[in-house]
Order: sequence, then structure tokens, then C-alpha cells
Amino acid sequence: MSVANGKASHDKKGTYDKNAKAEAHEWLMAMGRDGRHRIERLGWKRLASIYLAAAPGSAIRKAINAEARRCGYTPRAIIALHAE
Repeated sequence: MSVANGKASHDKKGTYDKNAKAEAHEWLMAMGRDGRHRIERLGWKRLASIYLAAAPGSAIRKAINAEARRCGYTPRAIIALHAE
């Protein structure tokens, strides 16, 4: 299943997945074995690419904005520095 662009896609079984955006957000906020969210472990460059692929106002963008603010950065600065 591809959720890079945040659109619904097909999985390997050929079934249609209408909830790819929710799954992407769920994956990003999932806890690892060390008790930290994936969003905390990903680099800013990867988070910037996920942010730019998500729709404005989406849960994914809100989560990345919150993580940037938690670390003391403005989301605009993170995206400007690490976007390709």
C-alpha cells in the first residue's frame, strides 16, 4: 500500500483501501518498543517530505507541526530547511 501522497490506494491483495490517510497518521503516531512515537524518531528531512505530501489541515500535518513546536522549532523553519 502506498500512502506517500495521502490518497487511497490498492494493497497487495488488490482490495481498495479508502482509509490510507488515517493509516498513515496511525503509523506516524504508533509507539515503538522503546516507548517513543515514530514521529519522534524520524529525521526532519523525512518529516518535511511527509508534511509536503499531506493535505493542508490534515491530521498528519498537525502532528508534525506539534512535534516541531515541542522541539522548539517553528514548522515553517523545519520545512524550509529540509524540503527538497
